[in-house]
Amino acid sequence: MKLRVALLAAGLLLAGPRAALAQAPAAPAPQAETAERASFRPTEINFSGKLYSPVKLSVYLPYNAKILTLSGQIGQKVKRGDVLASYEIPLETRMDEKTKLSPANIKDLEHKQAVADKEIDRLSAKSRELDAMSQRNMASQQAIAMNNKEIEVFRKEKAAVVEQLSLARELLSDRVELAEDHFGKGAGIGKVPKEGIIKAPTDGFVMWMNPELRAGVKLAKEAELFQVGSLNPMIIRAQVHEIEAQKLKEGLPASVTFDSIPGKKYAASVSRIPWAPMPAALQQPSYYEIELTIPNPDAELKEGLKGQITIQPGK
Repeated sequence: MKLRVALLAAGLLLAGPRAALAQAPAAPAPQAETAERASFRPTEINFSGKLYSPVKLSVYLPYNAKILTLSGQIGQKVKRGDVLASYEIPLETRMDEKTKLSPANIKDLEHKQAVADKEIDRLSAKSRELDAMSQRNMASQQAIAMNNKEIEVFRKEKAAVVEQLSLARELLSDRVELAEDHFGKGAGIGKVPKEGIIKAPTDGFVMWMNPELRAGVKLAKEAELFQVGSLNPMIIRAQVHEIEAQKLKEGLPASVTFDSIPGKKYAASVSRIPWAPMPAALQQPSYYEIELTIPNPDAELKEGLKGQITIQPGK
């Protein structure tokens, strides 16, 4: 009896762990665990960028000159062609410009063309006389051939002169247009005023001025005087990691906030995504310089402001 009880107890002890193992739930698969963790990952993409003007043109001083008047100021809204400053044209510059605007070369070529026309007419008349004399055996074929060769020479000379004359007229027209741009409407063929003007190269705002620029100062040739650019819309340039860049598409909406303008949120959209990354070392991850377009109708945003961008690719 005692032996039977001991055997029964031993059997229960052996069966206990097996039953517990049979009743224990199966461990979740690694894939299910990965999907569960991914569901808690944030879907937003956050990065920072800076504001830039999409179109910004510089204005340079064409000569060594003295600034006379200054009408352009930083922040001023301008139209293309508006006068921003005027300067005194040095005498040697005026003399050189008058030479460029002189029609003397054109007059000389017109004279050469007229001489060629006169010689062609004279030789053509002589050719008719030689033909008439040849019929009466009074002119040789050699004389007729020499006359025809002279006609051909003058015709080729005239063709060359006509081509040079056309080029000279086009160059003079371009020089007059350039002079009017530099000096105003007072400039023309053989005419150069004593003062030149600096004009806005495009519609927009005066974004930068040379700190040395003021009335009475003398500046060197090719000195940068102004920067005129567009402020509506503006663009945001940002460097985005390769993983996040693959999730972006053109046209995706974004929200932008600026530390310098607290309490305001601006709407933007992705406008450019390059396929080529920025230069980086082989072992480093790649970054792409993307662009976003942001409206700025009130010119509240200025170039260089740093903003925080948030994009939700799933939306």
